[in-house]
Amino acid sequence: MQPGTLHIEPKTILASWIQDVKEARFNSVQVAHFGPLNQDLVNSFTISTEDFMISAGDKKTLVKRVFSILIEGLQNILIHGKTWDNEQQALLIVAYNETTYRIALGNLTEISETDKLKTYLDRLNAMDEEEVKSFYLETLNNGLISDKGGAGLGFITMRMKSKSRLDYQFMHVSDELMLFTIATDVDRMQ
Repeated sequence: MQPGTLHIEPKTILASWIQDVKEARFNSVQVAHFGPLNQDLVNSFTISTEDFMISAGDKKTLVKRVFSILIEGLQNILIHGKTWDNEQQALLIVAYNETTYRIALGNLTEISETDKLKTYLDRLNAMDEEEVKSFYLETLNNGLISDKGGAGLGFITMRMKSKSRLDYQFMHVSDELMLFTIATDVDRMQ
């Protein structure tokens, strides 16, 4: 799928996101990628992040939480993201400071999906931790498998594992597509 002309350069998107995380006092970036994504890259990003966290002395439970968020987010991109020039495109940033990891993920999606995503994420962000757990179990037990093989657990898992809001943005990149980004923070002290 290649509708229209791309209105923004990938390097500009990545540079803008890196600047945003640095302005939010995340002075170190462990992974920064905007471009094609495939299963080999998913494996590479998750393994390198896990190795980095272990070498930084992070607790095993924290490593598992971040790993889970990365896997859910990157698999969602592979399953649901739209392609550009016949390649799956993705944004991934893992940044950190002394107390927090920030994970930002993004993919191309159709502009028509905006309201649906906003409604779902606003509902999820309004829930407290117990409500998120209940919603997860309800979705797990009653979720319908979509035509792409998902049951709707990705965002719920990311919200549950991060114990933080899922902040999202939309950026028009062509006449029919937008870059949908989602970011969450994970407390290194928990």
